[in-house]
Amino acid sequence: MMPDKSEEIIGCCEVIEEKLDIIQMPIFNITVSERERRKSARPRPVIENLCVKREYRRSGVGIALLHACEKAVQLWPGQGEIFAQVGDDNSPAYNLFRRCGYQFLFADPTCMEMVLNDALFAKEVVMTKWTMRKFLLDGLASSNNGH
Repeated sequence: MMPDKSEEIIGCCEVIEEKLDIIQMPIFNITVSERERRKSARPRPVIENLCVKREYRRSGVGIALLHACEKAVQLWPGQGEIFAQVGDDNSPAYNLFRRCGYQFLFADPTCMEMVLNDALFAKEVVMTKWTMRKFLLDGLASSNNGH
């Protein structure tokens, strides 16, 4: 039996609260790992795992998912900005975030990513991620007015 198209999952993403240090850019302290920097960082909302089924890409699904994440974060107390981290090998995602108003902050060459090898074993590899930020105007207005 074929699934009903109205029940098909065509995209997903998540917003997590992650310790992110945007003050001490890794290019200034390249010897400090991502994990070490996060020990002193404050929690910030970060979009992760944005994924759209191949045949639905470039149809507005990714933008709709980003906007839904932004609306959700505006409900979090004291949040006036949202972040994303994109692998430096993912230029389509980077360009999507740029079109939606995200600004490049820095590249972090000390990030870790889990990858599956041919035998389906996971291993951790070092990669570079681009950290991006967008200010959420409604969130800034709310936090400045004490709401």
